[in-house]
Amino acid sequence: MTYFTIGFGLLLLVVVLLLLAWGGRRAPGGIVLPQAQTDSAGMEDDGSESRLNVVSITPETVRPAINTLSRPAAYSRVQTVETFWSGGSGQAVSQIHVSGGRTRLDTQLPDGSVRHMLVVGGAAGVWYDDETEWKLLRSRQLSADLAARTLTYETVRDLPVERIAQADYRSLEGVYCIYVETAPDSQGYVDRFWVSVDTCLLHAAERLQNGALVYRFTATAPDAAAPDEALFLLPDGSGAAQLMNEE
Repeated sequence: MTYFTIGFGLLLLVVVLLLLAWGGRRAPGGIVLPQAQTDSAGMEDDGSESRLNVVSITPETVRPAINTLSRPAAYSRVQTVETFWSGGSGQAVSQIHVSGGRTRLDTQLPDGSVRHMLVVGGAAGVWYDDETEWKLLRSRQLSADLAARTLTYETVRDLPVERIAQADYRSLEGVYCIYVETAPDSQGYVDRFWVSVDTCLLHAAERLQNGALVYRFTATAPDAAAPDEALFLLPDGSGAAQLMNEE
């Protein structure tokens, strides 16, 4: 009986170790993000989101949690950027198409015209409406996110822990997100980010100054179908590679 007990204990130990090893491969960095929820089970009667405590998101775990996400290689969606100032506001709505390292942005301007941009690396071709001529923009700092005036979740990932005032896992309009809020900086600016754990894209963002909203980003649910290749042509019919060859 003694030998049997010892043998059974060793077998149990081996099984536990194997389970731990298998779990470690499934959860890089020790973070396991829950799947998107589609039902209302688990919600409190008062509407609070108690079930969102499935995963522990804290300022210390924001970086490893964001690192588990990866932007889709191809998608399309509509993004809206709003800016607010004393006595007024502005809005830019852009149709975004992404395929690999290429991004097409079609932005409705206040005067009714549409600005088209094809961005590849640090270069962009720009034209308006149905023009066939385009202009080249080139800068080391240029990116599709910058062209779309979009805060990115890479910004969230790279935030120092001491800059993060609040971090958790919550729902925004039925989309389950990693939520991160920064502490006020020297000018009173606070940034808020909602990163979708389902689409792995920034779902929404806000910037406030001394409590007043000055910037807001929202986006529709992305279409995961590969965009039409014709979208990544310049208006003269040349391909996106032409941008990299232009001087």
